[in-house]
Amino acid sequence: MSNNPGHQTLAADTLDIPDGYTLMPRLSNFNALCGPYYEKMENGMRVGMGLRIEEKHMNQRDITHGGMLMALADNAMGDAAAQAYQGKAGLVTASMNSEFLKAAQLGDWVEARPVVHKRGRNIAFVECQVCVAGQVIFRASGVFAVVERRS
Repeated sequence: MSNNPGHQTLAADTLDIPDGYTLMPRLSNFNALCGPYYEKMENGMRVGMGLRIEEKHMNQRDITHGGMLMALADNAMGDAAAQAYQGKAGLVTASMNSEFLKAAQLGDWVEARPVVHKRGRNIAFVECQVCVAGQVIFRASGVFAVVERRS
């Protein structure tokens, strides 16, 4: 909770979500805790993942926790890699590098746009930019290992 007496709080049910985005069902408990996440689809493919920054995403400095941006980018990149394999392979994050360029504030709409650069037999290489109002605030790159899909 913020120590700032003038600090506003936001609840998920009162947030303005940009056109083209719909609520994304997430099956893991961790993603339910981090979200809610929203997706933007074009031609049947997810091209973006977004999130409105709420109080629960803030750190002690009253800016979005860096781990929240990392979780958003990791989810977006992993989902993009899975799409590149047409859902026929399970993937796990093998490594992820990140660069924090600017802080996201309470109420900001943050949008992750991943790009799969290479899809191999055993690994995929993905990059992601996270933006607020069109400005890149965070960059990540990840290597995703192909694993057998669980039943």
